[in-house]
Amino acid sequence: MNTICALCGSALTSTDMLVGKNRLADGGYLCTGCFTKAVNINRDLLHTLDQFYFAEITGMFLKSKIDAGQTQNDSSYTGNTYQYDAPTRMDEIKDQIVALKARLSVLANEEVKELANILDRDEKLYAIAEGIDLQSKREGIIFSTQKRLAFIDKKFLGGVVKNEFSLQNISSIDHVENLLYSILKINTNRGTAEFKLHTKNDARAFTNILNRNYNDTVRSSSQDSISLQAFTQTIPDLVQENVFTTGSEDPSTIFEQLEKLGKLKEMGILTDTEFSEQKKKLLEKL
Repeated sequence: MNTICALCGSALTSTDMLVGKNRLADGGYLCTGCFTKAVNINRDLLHTLDQFYFAEITGMFLKSKIDAGQTQNDSSYTGNTYQYDAPTRMDEIKDQIVALKARLSVLANEEVKELANILDRDEKLYAIAEGIDLQSKREGIIFSTQKRLAFIDKKFLGGVVKNEFSLQNISSIDHVENLLYSILKINTNRGTAEFKLHTKNDARAFTNILNRNYNDTVRSSSQDSISLQAFTQTIPDLVQENVFTTGSEDPSTIFEQLEKLGKLKEMGILTDTEFSEQKKKLLEKL
């Protein structure tokens, strides 16, 4: 199997492999062209590339691209306006990964690229790591945003396997740290999912972030519940009026009471059972 460049994806030649200084800390390699570009950005990489991870190198390239776009020499000048390529969604995602100091290996490249198709425009990565779904035994990346936690695995022949959990459906989150790895346990109303993360500190980071997000979500839901109660209190004509009994046998009055009964059901004040019982009583008066 040919070794490919972690940045451009081209197959490495025997000359590339003989350079000896183009290996990354996570086991990936740079071809001679990408290695030269990296050294031009940071001369220290000539002797220290093996101390840097793929995400850190891509961050350097992105920063160099943005900095270059802000100078007159590397920009198109039209009138009083400088024009340069704006960062793509993929650039933003890689920037977030660098900011999180995530330790992703070159094996996660395909899954990282897929994030541009999976994440909504307003979603921001809060945590990301490589790991194994212990139920399916698939290896990929697990990430969390302000909306969800998800595991994805880019299949070899195309397509993506995804296991996703909305934060609202997560009841609790636990983790166990071992010497070389950690276990992240997600408890939901549908059951439990477990993931083995390749770094022992990754699960702790997920737990802290997700517990904070989960508490915020619960707090928001509580506020919504209070708002609903306040709303029902602003319609005393429906809440306080006795729609369950009537002293009149006039059919028009019965139908009016049935209409109000339906409104109470739509608002969630009456359950289906309560609605059916009271509807039956009113219909018996016709």
